[in-house]
Amino acid sequence: MSPRRHGGRETWHRLLHWDRGATDAERLAARLLPIEGYQAIDPAHPLGGPDGGHDIVCRYQDRPAVVAVYFPNGAQTERVLVRKFESDLAGAHAKDVRAMVFFTNQEMTLSTRARLVDLALTQAMALEVFHLERVAACLDRPAGYGLRLEFLSIEMTMEEQVSYFNHLEQRWSAPGVSSPPRADRPVTTVEVTQPDALSALSVSTTMFSRLIACRGCDEVFRAVRDPLRLYTSGDLMTVSCPRCGKLHKYDGV
Repeated sequence: MSPRRHGGRETWHRLLHWDRGATDAERLAARLLPIEGYQAIDPAHPLGGPDGGHDIVCRYQDRPAVVAVYFPNGAQTERVLVRKFESDLAGAHAKDVRAMVFFTNQEMTLSTRARLVDLALTQAMALEVFHLERVAACLDRPAGYGLRLEFLSIEMTMEEQVSYFNHLEQRWSAPGVSSPPRADRPVTTVEVTQPDALSALSVSTTMFSRLIACRGCDEVFRAVRDPLRLYTSGDLMTVSCPRCGKLHKYDGV
């Protein structure tokens, strides 16, 4: 067995030389979509059959979108790639939707991406492209390690295990979390709003921090405050959820 390529090259190589067929390609795309914020994922016919020019339907930012997946084995010419996209675009247009997602395991230059966007605009279609580098990046992060193992048989390195379990610890250790928070977004760090009194005496950037689970949207984020900023017990420290803006009292250290 050949040694694993480092720096993300193993994931990139196995995606480009995809040998698992269209069914698994569509299933991989369907599993990646919720990680990227898409909802109501509904595959068409992953086991084969007429799909009307689209492989998956979903919703993104409260609007319907169709998803097309193109995972050939090995690099294809730009001409072949564009022809396949044009065919999928025609099918998406026939569905009378105004948003399309195109998954492919092909390398794609900026000029090729711009060409696809221009083609989509001729049909008044918004377009998001998941090309080879982007799909590989999705799989080479903690939220994607499980999919990478399932579809590409790439296990975690020691460094990735550390990253993965640190990711889990951040998601699970927030006070007030009654169920596992979503693992498809990183933990955002937000600065606590503290009273201004005597703030000029603050001379350190060292922060106290804690994880907070938003009571409005279940977002988990890290709140940090300056421990040397002087305040009295009656002063109120607050922090806003970075996702929905709900105000929370910061009553920890």
